Amino acid sequence: MNNRLKIGSFLWFALLCILVLPNNLPAQITEKSFELHFQPVFRTQKINLEEPIRTSQGDSLALHTLRFYISNLVFLKKGKPVFTETNSHHLLDLEKETSFTLRFQLPKNVDFDSLIFDLGVDSLTQVSGVMGGDLDPTLGMFWTWQSGYINTKIEGFCSRSPTRNHEFQLHLGGYLNPFQSIQKVVLPALSVENRLNLELDLALLFEKVNWAQKPNIMSPCMDAVQLSKVLSKSFKVADEE
Repeated sequence: MNNRLKIGSFLWFALLCILVLPNNLPAQITEKSFELHFQPVFRTQKINLEEPIRTSQGDSLALHTLRFYISNLVFLKKGKPVFTETNSHHLLDLEKETSFTLRFQLPKNVDFDSLIFDLGVDSLTQVSGVMGGDLDPTLGMFWTWQSGYINTKIEGFCSRSPTRNHEFQLHLGGYLNPFQSIQKVVLPALSVENRLNLELDLALLFEKVNWAQKPNIMSPCMDAVQLSKVLSKSFKVADEE
């Protein structure tokens, strides 16, 4: 009788192992942690808030604020999506350096050759009512219900700015025609194991700003659209060290 009980107990234990273990295995086998890291630079110089930057023309710059939205990330292979992050909006804020590293769970053996994302907040989200998280209006990236979200906010000092104390404010946004400022960024990006580094070079943007007449942009306008286009062309995959 005791032997039967022991055998029965062993069989129940074996059955439980068969039923339970497979439910725990797939996440370990089929997914891997992946990081997408953004680094703002001015040509080859890493940008930190309040640190001086000297341009090739001899101008002085310093940033007080740098924030922008990255949304709707898609990794592709030969033009076909292999991983899509839908309804995602990430606020990258240089005051919080950890925000410049986005983390995902990718398929373990995923292979990609390009990356697409939006610089800004899409129009559907703009009209979807009060949002939380990175879209919380209290984070300082929201104008009004009529004007919507600020896609990119850059504030600081530039010796070329004619304003008091040579300060500038570039608040780039707008979602209604003709001032739709959201931009699609497409980058060639070969598969890496667990981290991909991207750079945002602000040098071209500062070359395109009309410092004499428009060092401050504070509402949707064509200048905001044009500078947003410049920014979308300023991302690149960082060279391996």
